Amino acid sequence: MITQELWMDLKLLSRQGMSIRAIARLTGLSRNTVRRALAVKTPPDYKPRPAKPHKIAPYLDYLHTQLEQRPWVSAAQIYREISPQGYGGCYELVKVHCRSLRQQQQGARRACVRFETAPAQEAQFDWKGPLSGLLTAAPKRKLYFFRLVLGYSRYRITRLVTLQTLPAVLADLMDVLATLGGLPQRLVFDNFAAAVIKPRPHLRLHPFFADFCDHYGIEPAPALPYSPQRKGKTERSFRDLAESDLLHQVYADPDEIQRALDRADEQYNRRVHTTTGETPLARLERERPFLLPLPALPFDPRLPETRRVLSDCTISYHAAYYSVPHQLVGKRLTVKTDPRNGRIEIFDGADRVATHQQASAGQRVIVEEHIAELRRPRWDRLRRAGSPATRAASSAQSAAPQLVAWPQVPVASRPIVDYVNLIEEVAQ
Repeated sequence: MITQELWMDLKLLSRQGMSIRAIARLTGLSRNTVRRALAVKTPPDYKPRPAKPHKIAPYLDYLHTQLEQRPWVSAAQIYREISPQGYGGCYELVKVHCRSLRQQQQGARRACVRFETAPAQEAQFDWKGPLSGLLTAAPKRKLYFFRLVLGYSRYRITRLVTLQTLPAVLADLMDVLATLGGLPQRLVFDNFAAAVIKPRPHLRLHPFFADFCDHYGIEPAPALPYSPQRKGKTERSFRDLAESDLLHQVYADPDEIQRALDRADEQYNRRVHTTTGETPLARLERERPFLLPLPALPFDPRLPETRRVLSDCTISYHAAYYSVPHQLVGKRLTVKTDPRNGRIEIFDGADRVATHQQASAGQRVIVEEHIAELRRPRWDRLRRAGSPATRAASSAQSAAPQLVAWPQVPVASRPIVDYVNLIEEVAQ
């Protein structure tokens, strides 16, 4: 192919008096090519060849629609779907076009417009983790960093947590909101499984999490799937945590890690933010009057669960066993666990029947009062199960079994002759 630069070189060589044969020998082109190039007054204009139609061309609209509606679908699945529709091409062709369409969609998803929110309009929260190797006593223990960032002021609060269950998340939110002393109008968060049953656009929240938002008057706003830009304030803030020395040290206990997090947050909140040009602490003072007031009655973060009492007077709860009074065997009880201190309370209706401290998996927590009655002999338990008067009377007697005399029944006595005469009469 003769480019514009090569065509100009050929013209220059010709003007210098070189023959076509010499130019061809110098450039490595054929004489006919050199002759045609010198004959035209403008450089040759090469047009792209018309693309050959692919076998997959009639199905490109179907591929685009399916990848828009189901971004998780694989190329193999689409190949299996279009083959019965008449597609006769190979799987590799489908895979190449799916990869190209995904790259276009990812580019469109990454494009975003920066926006700012009004004071107290929005707060974002997220987690980083799990991380291990931070504790000397438990190097394999998994830890998480929970962080909430106010949208207007960029004021942030970070907490070290060990669980991502729904009760633990609600307890963490209550702690952070109490520290702020007020509530934002909207909470933006990721689609974590504990609270989001179905993501947007068909949003369905866990009823307990929805009750929490209604109790505090906060609008839940989970981000769309594959849209980290919607909660970019928390996503970006965790990058600072990853680049710091905090995650590359070993600590004696979780309290020491929390103190290090508090120091990092204090330094950040007093540092001038590059976007706002002010410190988050100064902007918080302007944002605080717009925060909604906390409710007078705090929300109970303990998620109620039901368990049936086993025949050994225990309930199975999170792979551990906890005793209850033996009279409740076979009944369904309500169990509530406080994620802040691990206290387990068991209720029979509205009555609390047992209280335990959360144990590790496989352990059995037995309170002797719950089964003390079962350690007595069965005959003694049956005797004690009588009326109060009977129990009071029998308590004065010895605990050993007593022999009871059979009651005497009066029987009439007759001479044997009477019975003989009776038998003879019946025989006749």
